[in-house]
Amino acid sequence: MLELDIYFINVALDFFVKALDFIFLFLIIYSTLKILTFSSRIINIIKGMLYLLIIYFFSNLLDLYIMNLVFNSFIEFWPVLIVIIFTPEIRMILERVGRNYAGNKTINVEKVGKDYIIEELIKTTEYLSKRRIGSLIAIERNESLEDFIKESTPYKIRVSSEVLTTIFIPSTPVHDGAVIIRGENIMCARAVLPNCKNEEKLPPKVGTRHRAALGLSEQTDAITIVVSEETGNLSVAMNGKLDYGITKESLRLYLDKYIITKPTKD
Repeated sequence: MLELDIYFINVALDFFVKALDFIFLFLIIYSTLKILTFSSRIINIIKGMLYLLIIYFFSNLLDLYIMNLVFNSFIEFWPVLIVIIFTPEIRMILERVGRNYAGNKTINVEKVGKDYIIEELIKTTEYLSKRRIGSLIAIERNESLEDFIKESTPYKIRVSSEVLTTIFIPSTPVHDGAVIIRGENIMCARAVLPNCKNEEKLPPKVGTRHRAALGLSEQTDAITIVVSEETGNLSVAMNGKLDYGITKESLRLYLDKYIITKPTKD
């Protein structure tokens, strides 16, 4: 009887370990694919690799000596080539994973007045848009923006349209760069955000603010608002996509839907 109990315990443990192994593998693959979908560069590279595999298949089928020689030379060093090609994307994945588990306490804006923050942001963008004053406002969600905050001009002041509009007035020394908001606080001004270098994802004739907003959205889950100084248009960048030239009502919907972060555990 004891041997039977031990047998069933071993079977259960073996099943548990295998299930855990599968779950971890699934989470890694799912997270990686979710991150990679933000980059159309990766999609283009994968398409190119598929084309090469098709050529390689027919090369083998038709026994083309020179083509096979070239392909076999590449295949011998494929791990090194993969690392070289995907170096920026590998770095992006590691950065996102690091930000997800950085231990930074995210703030649930429902606890600090979600409606108040939305109204202040709407008032700010309306004022700046009418006067064509360029601005860049990044709102932290679940992934920490601490790396960008550390390299900027610190503020730590409650969100208000008066403060935000003052920051972006061209005569002020901190108008250039981004403001980062965490919960109900403006954490910093003059933050430098990573630029998106993929021209395919950008509308024609957009400036550095739109590039920076899109670049941040590729690396984090932040929502970033842009006011164009050329046209006064409003845009929102999120999840590797830029919604260009939106209305005030659309901006309100974005904020109402996405500004909420996970509740803080006290």
